[in-house]
Amino acid sequence: MTRRLLAVLAAGLLAAAPVSLHAQSISVAGGLSLPVGRFSDLEESGYNGTIGLNFGAPLIPIGARVEGSINGFNHKNNVGGDTRVLSATVNATFGLGMPYLIGGLGYYNAREKLTGVVTGETTSSGAGFNIGAGLSFPLPTLSPFVEVRYHQMLGDNDFVKFVPITFGIKF
Repeated sequence: MTRRLLAVLAAGLLAAAPVSLHAQSISVAGGLSLPVGRFSDLEESGYNGTIGLNFGAPLIPIGARVEGSINGFNHKNNVGGDTRVLSATVNATFGLGMPYLIGGLGYYNAREKLTGVVTGETTSSGAGFNIGAGLSFPLPTLSPFVEVRYHQMLGDNDFVKFVPITFGIKF
């Protein structure tokens, strides 16, 4: 059901987009990912990596970004293994000059792997959301940016909450 809802949402956004809307840039980013809430009781700070397509129209501060991300965390408290969260999100952006706001919905997949005395692997998937802000530095060919966002899975996995701090470039 969640996959169908996201597919319908994405199709609706694409159908409603004006013909002049085109991918203006590709973004590549990475950085630190901080677990939040109960998730931080189980996981250490980790890493993130993101690749995205940025859409917009000239002179309009509203745009969109479609992106895929990976966030990785090692377990705490002498527990062997890690947690990896993959996400595919559709986000709206609102430019305020160099600073901007970003937020959207997505599909998240969390895989927890245990190693050591107890071994095993569990995977859970579902919808989620993200919201945050960034600062971009427009240059003639490359545009570096820094961004902070809050991500949360919904449903049975609502304890999976994290804040990636990303540094990247748009080209």
